[in-house]
Amino acid sequence: MLQSKYGSLRRVARRRGFTLIEVLVAMAIFASLSLAAYQVLNQVQRSNTLSAEREARLSEVQRAIVMMDADFRQMALRHFRHNGEAPAERMLLWSDYLNDSDSKGVMFIRLGWHNPEQQFPRGEVAKVGYRLKEGVLERLYWRYPDTTVSEPAVVMPVLTQVESWSLRFYAEGGWRDTWESDQALPKAVEVTLTLQDYGQIQRIYLTTGASLGEGGNG
Repeated sequence: MLQSKYGSLRRVARRRGFTLIEVLVAMAIFASLSLAAYQVLNQVQRSNTLSAEREARLSEVQRAIVMMDADFRQMALRHFRHNGEAPAERMLLWSDYLNDSDSKGVMFIRLGWHNPEQQFPRGEVAKVGYRLKEGVLERLYWRYPDTTVSEPAVVMPVLTQVESWSLRFYAEGGWRDTWESDQALPKAVEVTLTLQDYGQIQRIYLTTGASLGEGGNG
């Protein structure tokens, strides 16, 4: 009878415990669920990161477009000196390697550089330019329209991942790839940017289109 009692207890103990196979199966299921949960969480985090990067990139492109719009719309009908040289023949310069650009660069005078209550030692007229440097579109500006060699430009990165850029100018008679007039400004400037991610982006900026005389038609 005693042996029968002990045998019953052992059978009950076996029924209440887990076998090694059951433990291994449970661990495998738990590991699979944990891995699936981690993959879902990782995918969500990656999606959030990509969304934030795309949003930041779009904001960068939009800022560049707005900045160029402000500069080209305020283009001034004024000759200027650069690096202490004689006044430039044209009021809008667009040429190869201008301002140490890797390709073409542009330079002109703009109005409307706000100086509230004359707080800064400058006027509201400034010389600005753009250049492409190692895949980055950079904006350059000088405190004064007529500068010497000792007055370097302030350089500000505007847009990254730029493969190339080009300008065209509109005047009476249509669009042209160069600007040769020494008496007038174009009526509009077309900017074409080729970006690594967005491809080609094109914008047209209206200018004052002013001229010094009847000969200013480009």
